[in-house]
Amino acid sequence: MNPEWRARLRLAVRQNGRKHAAWEAGIAPETLSRVLSGAHARPAFDTVARIVYATGHTLGWLMNDAGYNLSPEQVRQLREASAILAAIAAIAAIAAIAAGPE
Repeated sequence: MNPEWRARLRLAVRQNGRKHAAWEAGIAPETLSRVLSGAHARPAFDTVARIVYATGHTLGWLMNDAGYNLSPEQVRQLREASAILAAIAAIAAIAAIAAGPE
């Protein structure tokens, strides 16, 4: 795991406030402190994810993932392709129901 994740998490929590982050994540402030300080050397993934989401960030941000930079045209094409695939899946499901049990 990227060793910088904990520093990024501390930054996000500092910007949002410890009490707020702990409350939003549904964890005790003491648990948050142990995760941030490293006392929990290997905190549960779910705990880290809840803290990250409570600060308004994503796991990709936490791991410093570059993500995808799509142009508006690429976003439009991706949405169009997604709609086509959803329609195909719906048609396949209807065909399976119409065919009945084998």
